[in-house]
Amino acid sequence: MTDPSKYQELVAKAEAAVQAVKDPELRRVAFEKVLDDLLGRASSGAADRASRAAPKARVARPPTGGRPSRRAGGPKGYVKEMIDDGFFKKPKTIAQVKAELENRGHHIPLTSLSGPLQRLCQDRKLRRQKTRVGNKDTYSYSEW
Repeated sequence: MTDPSKYQELVAKAEAAVQAVKDPELRRVAFEKVLDDLLGRASSGAADRASRAAPKARVARPPTGGRPSRRAGGPKGYVKEMIDDGFFKKPKTIAQVKAELENRGHHIPLTSLSGPLQRLCQDRKLRRQKTRVGNKDTYSYSEW
């Protein structure tokens, strides 16, 4: 845009737009923004066309009720489900826990259960007590 009368016209429009602003610094900033906007609209150059052709940024949407939330998997998650179901109301040995998990379709080796059970005890989700079964001592797990 090289026509000075167009510039004067745009400046007049910008001044009219910010006339009601009382604070001089805020009026100056608003004037600059309005004038930039008016100058951008007045020029129908390649930059204007490029900005219209630019793809819009993706907006993150909040999750909808379409998919249910996943529960924690693995041995610790399976044992947490059993806690929620009330399985540990009475003390259970690790062998009983393994048998119940197999009944629920989770075939987990006994050696893979001791760690998750111990972590649940440390998190105070379960309680571990030493009991005597036959001639040997073993641990039983129950709710607090």
